[in-house]
Amino acid sequence: MINEISIFPIYLFYGMAFFAIGVAITSRDTSASNLIISRSLWLFALFAYSHAFLEWFTLYLILLSSEFSEGALPYLNEIKLGLVAISFTFLLLFGLSLLRIVYSSKRGLVYLIPLLLAVAILLSVPLAKEPVSIFSLSAANIKVRNFIGFPGAIVSCLGLILYSRTVHHISNKGALNFIGAGISLAFYGVFAGLVPSGTNLPLVDMPVELFRGILAFAILHFVMHALYIFDVERKQQVEESLNRFAQSEKLHSLGKLAFGIAHEINNPLGNISLNIELLKNDLDSNNIPFSYERRFSSIERNLDRASNIARELLYFSTNKEADYQSTNLNDVLESTIGLLGARQKKYLITKHLGSIPAISAIPWKLEEVFLNILVNAMDAIPEGGSIQISTSQKSDKVVVIIKDNGAGISSDHMPYVMDPFYTTKDVDKGTGLGLSICYGIMELHHGKIELESQSGEGTTVSLFFPVGEEDNV
Repeated sequence: MINEISIFPIYLFYGMAFFAIGVAITSRDTSASNLIISRSLWLFALFAYSHAFLEWFTLYLILLSSEFSEGALPYLNEIKLGLVAISFTFLLLFGLSLLRIVYSSKRGLVYLIPLLLAVAILLSVPLAKEPVSIFSLSAANIKVRNFIGFPGAIVSCLGLILYSRTVHHISNKGALNFIGAGISLAFYGVFAGLVPSGTNLPLVDMPVELFRGILAFAILHFVMHALYIFDVERKQQVEESLNRFAQSEKLHSLGKLAFGIAHEINNPLGNISLNIELLKNDLDSNNIPFSYERRFSSIERNLDRASNIARELLYFSTNKEADYQSTNLNDVLESTIGLLGARQKKYLITKHLGSIPAISAIPWKLEEVFLNILVNAMDAIPEGGSIQISTSQKSDKVVVIIKDNGAGISSDHMPYVMDPFYTTKDVDKGTGLGLSICYGIMELHHGKIELESQSGEGTTVSLFFPVGEEDNV
C-alpha cells in the first residue's frame, strides 16, 4: 500500500503531469497545420485533462475518506469510476482515430482490439490481489482499466509509432519523440490498466502509483518535445511562402525583360521573312528544285513559330490573351513532333491517336505544352528510348497521355515540379520554367495536367481538356 506521507506528492504531481499534457496540446495552434495528427490530438488532450482530474479526485477521496458518511462514499466512488471510464475511452478513441488515418492495413484494425482484450483478460487475472465481486465498484474499476485502459494505451502506442514514420522528412527528432511518447504510453497502459491500484511491485517493493507517476512525466516530456514539430512545419511553410514570393518577383522581372526581348526579336524576324520573299521572287518559281521548296517551307514555318513565341512574350508581359479557335489535338501533336526535327529519329515515338472532338484552344500555345513535355521526356531517356503518345475521349474530356520509360522523378521532387524555376536538370540544361508554363497554359484552357512518376520507372504526363468550352471563343 502507499505510505500516507507519499500519497499527497504522488497523486498531486501525477495529476499535474497529465494536466500539463492537456495544456501543451490545447495551447498549440494547429489550425494551419497539414499534419494529420492535428485531427486527433484533441482526443488525447481530453484524455489528459480527464485523467488529471481523476488523479486529483482520487487524492481528494483518500485524504478525506474518514469525513464522508457511509451513504456518500458509494456515490463518490461512482464518480471516480465514471472518470476512469471517460478518460480511458478518450485514450482509446485517440488511438483508433490515429490508426485509422495512418495504418496501411485497415483490415488489421478489426482483429487488433479483440486481441488486446484477450491479452488483458489473461494478464489481469493473476495480477488481481484477491477475488472481487463482479458487481462491486472495485471490480468495475479493474475491468474498465483492463478492457478500455490497457487496449487504449497499446492502440495509441501503435498509432504514434506508425505516425512517426510519416514525419521523418519534417523532423527526425520529432519522429523519435512520437515513438518515445508511444512507448511510454504502452508501459503506462500496463501499470494503469493491468496492475490494480494499491499494489506493491514485488521486485522493488514500491507502489504501482509511483511508477504510473514517473511514466506520466515521461509521456509529458516526449509529448512536449514532439509538439515542436508543428513549429518546424510552420517554419517550413514560411520559407516556402518566401520562396514563392521570391519566384513571383523573378516572374515580374522576367515579364519586363520579355517585353523588351519580344520587340527586339520581331525586328530581325521581319527582316528574315522579307528577304525570304525577295529570294523566292528572284528565283524562277517554275524552276525551283523540290528540295529548295521544302527548305523554304521549313524556314517559313519556323519563322511563324518564332513570331508566335515573340507574340506570346508580349502577351505574357502585358497579360493579354490570344484568340481561341476550334482545334484538333491530333493535328497539334503531329505538328509538334515535326518541330522536333531530326532529334525525333533518335527515339522510338509511338502514336495512338484516337478519334477525338475538336476543342476551343490556342493551337500554338498547346504546341508549346506538348513540345516542353516531349523535350523533357527525351532529356530523361537515353537515345533509343521509348515515348508513347495517345489521345482519347473520356466523358466530357479529351485526354492526351505522353509516357516515357526514362529515369523518372523521385518522390522528394514530385511536389515541386510545377513550381517556377524548379528543375532537376543540371544548371546549364534547364531553367525550371517548362512545366510551370505548361501548367499556366493548361489553366488558361480550363484543363488539368497530372504527373505520375517513380524513380527508375519513367514518367506519365496526362493532359485533360474540356470538350465544348465555347465560352473562350
